[in-house]
Amino acid sequence: MGQVTHVTLATATGVLRLALLVHISAGMVGLVTGFMALFVAKGGWLHRKSGMLFVYAMITMGAMASGIAAYEGKLGTVMGGPFTIYLVFTGLTAVRPLDYEPRRVAWGLMLLAFALGLFNILVGIEALGRPKMMMDGAPAPMILFLGSVLLMAGIGDWRMLRAGGIRGTKRIARHLWRMCFGIFIASGSFFLGQMRFFPRPLRIPILLAIPALAPLAMLIYWMWRVRVRGRLPATRRYIVDSPSMIQKLASGR
Repeated sequence: MGQVTHVTLATATGVLRLALLVHISAGMVGLVTGFMALFVAKGGWLHRKSGMLFVYAMITMGAMASGIAAYEGKLGTVMGGPFTIYLVFTGLTAVRPLDYEPRRVAWGLMLLAFALGLFNILVGIEALGRPKMMMDGAPAPMILFLGSVLLMAGIGDWRMLRAGGIRGTKRIARHLWRMCFGIFIASGSFFLGQMRFFPRPLRIPILLAIPALAPLAMLIYWMWRVRVRGRLPATRRYIVDSPSMIQKLASGR
């Protein structure tokens, strides 16, 4: 049997079709809840609930995406799932630290980020020498960009562990940028990656780029507000709902 190049609902059957349906459904839930969490009042009930649903949906979507990409034999996209899972999980634990072995988990996630980042850089370099600079449908610049983001995230993990934890604006900034980038993965995959499925009148790249890139614009805004100006989101419960990560990481519990 020849290599499967692309799995669709029209061609998939059995477990593969179920995995594709779960992937699509989780992606849609992640997109809706992600934008909801992005624009509602930070720290409020709706923000927390939509944010948790977003994390669950993105973990599910990422796991299914990697499985499907592995089945299709797409080296350039198979690591997208672990990247997504890593990003939203560490974004969540920035404000909701784990109760069990947080330091060991943090070390493991840091090593995962470096491994995934290096893998993406190597794949991106290989893609530069291919026709149209593409690897399994993914452009080399995007692969290299995602690899760079992963390496920077790994460096952030290392700095956090070296300091024994984070608190205040650094903790909120960690949460915000990782969640915003996770939403960008969902929005970019949908509005630009699935552009061919939109009605023809809406199939305008510049138009679809607006919602696709909106999370990146919000990421820049929040980093300017929190890291540069030192202004935290208005809702103080955003900070006090969970214990400081610095206490758990420092104790190693």
